[in-house]
Amino acid sequence: MGHNSAKMKHAQLLARLLFTCGLVVIHGQATETAFPDELEAEYDYIVVGAGSAGCVVAGRLSEDRGVTVLLVEAGGDDRGNPFITVPAFASLNFRTDNDWQYFTEPQPGVMKGFVNGRSYWPRGKVLGGTGSINGMQITRGSRHDFDRWARYVRDNSWDYNHVLPYFKKMEDMLVPELRNSDYHGKGGPVPVSITEPLPIVDRLLEAGRDTGYTVNPDYNGATQEGISRPQVNVKFGQRWSTSRAYIHPALNRTNLHVSLNSTVTKVQIDGDRTTGIVFIRNGKETEVKARHEVILSAGTVGSPQILMLSGVGPKEHLEALKIQVKRDLPVGYNLQDHLFFEVGIKINQSLTLNRHYRTDPANIIKYVINGTGPLASPPYQALAFKSLSNNSSFPPELQLEFPVLLPGTSDGTLGYTPEILAEMKKRDSAQYGLMCNPTLIRPKSRGRITLRSDDPFDKPIIYANYLSDKDDIDVLIQGIRECEKIVNTSTMQAIGAELTDDTPVSQCSRFTFRSREYMECLVKLRPCSDYHPVGTCKMGPRDDPTAVVDSQLRVHGVRGLRVVDASIMPDIVSGNLQASVIMIAEKVVDLIIKTLN
Repeated sequence: MGHNSAKMKHAQLLARLLFTCGLVVIHGQATETAFPDELEAEYDYIVVGAGSAGCVVAGRLSEDRGVTVLLVEAGGDDRGNPFITVPAFASLNFRTDNDWQYFTEPQPGVMKGFVNGRSYWPRGKVLGGTGSINGMQITRGSRHDFDRWARYVRDNSWDYNHVLPYFKKMEDMLVPELRNSDYHGKGGPVPVSITEPLPIVDRLLEAGRDTGYTVNPDYNGATQEGISRPQVNVKFGQRWSTSRAYIHPALNRTNLHVSLNSTVTKVQIDGDRTTGIVFIRNGKETEVKARHEVILSAGTVGSPQILMLSGVGPKEHLEALKIQVKRDLPVGYNLQDHLFFEVGIKINQSLTLNRHYRTDPANIIKYVINGTGPLASPPYQALAFKSLSNNSSFPPELQLEFPVLLPGTSDGTLGYTPEILAEMKKRDSAQYGLMCNPTLIRPKSRGRITLRSDDPFDKPIIYANYLSDKDDIDVLIQGIRECEKIVNTSTMQAIGAELTDDTPVSQCSRFTFRSREYMECLVKLRPCSDYHPVGTCKMGPRDDPTAVVDSQLRVHGVRGLRVVDASIMPDIVSGNLQASVIMIAEKVVDLIIKTLN
């Protein structure tokens, strides 16, 4: 509580300072468009959840002025909020009212390095959803991911060649050398850029080359493999979420209504037909009917929760909670997430950010006047993908992420225990540094989400089941070795690079330092979620007993109900989720329009 209070005071100070400097003016986000106080009794389409998918669905459907659309969001407005707009402030939204603040359940033998043995999962609770508080990375995943989906669901429209046009449709590529690429789009709603690099970035690319990585100018192009500068949804030095790209420009449409601070408690299902939704708004229960469809875009946690509260889910689980079963489906299973491990690196030159860069007056003035400088960029400024199997028919198993800031032990965002933070004290002596975070991007472990009770305001139970498959542990260990190779290159040694967490940790002292057993103990002690949960409303053919939705994302056996978000992924994509979620939404809107016509 003390840390969160201090964090909020720090954030409020920043807000006052930025507003005083005139940041609201350069935001260019008008807030005069009001949301309706009164809603219609019935709409053609109701979209539940205004996140990265829901904003796309509502915005695109409302382009047809003959169609009425209601977008329902549990959180508030994102407009005029500098913590959402300013890229460097992304993590200041964590553990605030803009965040659902989920936690996983404790796991035997895993995650003992976190308070209460739980992993913190930030999820956006605001217009724009998690896309309003995330790291703004645009990483599509590997072409092999989508080809594998297509084979699994027995629908070629999900293969890479068929989804590529939707990646291009969403995109306005701003990088000059990529603008005319066959892999990228121009003029779409979502701007994609490469932000101003810090001096450390060139060193990282050179060190990656020294370690055997190809410097890849476009990991969203012909191949993912190599080390690159990241592509991000940033324009004019500002976050460009799907709320800003698809909803803000549509708020003057009379056929689109947006209901904020509205918590959906259930989807109304009559027999095998969806009729509408029930939600709490301003303390009052409201029911709205849907003429055509209800589209759940509440995310990998929210969508299965709402389905189960509505009677769609595993029969035994729902009956145990005395929820009337409308459809027995494996909702909540197939949970997957990317895990990473923090590798701290100290350097002796001012090539990275320092810990006070957000409050540095020079940085604030540069941002306010020009929209440039460190505040205009997310802290992730390099990334690499590597296939460990050397088999070109499979996507990379490993991603290295390089935040160009070494957080001190007072940061507290991840939720390490005091004992773990004490082991990391060497970080505090570094004025400059960075992280190399090896990330498991094709996990084999699977978890599950269940209801805690039949109360819609009770957060669901998240069984992450991290590292239950030994292969996942092996990949993270190999990833740590990859980071060490980069640190040991002559390029990095020339700037004094050294590992900050390079001494034996007491919790694993029973094993020989750096042995396979020691590394496994270390990885199990403090694996970090990359906040990329997927899979809990799995897409698959009707005869698949593990599937919840079909290849058009219609809930099996329930007419007029779709799920459109990361929860439908049969397998997680090999990279950050945002771009793939937008693609899914763009693709399904086309399917909906075809059925309407």
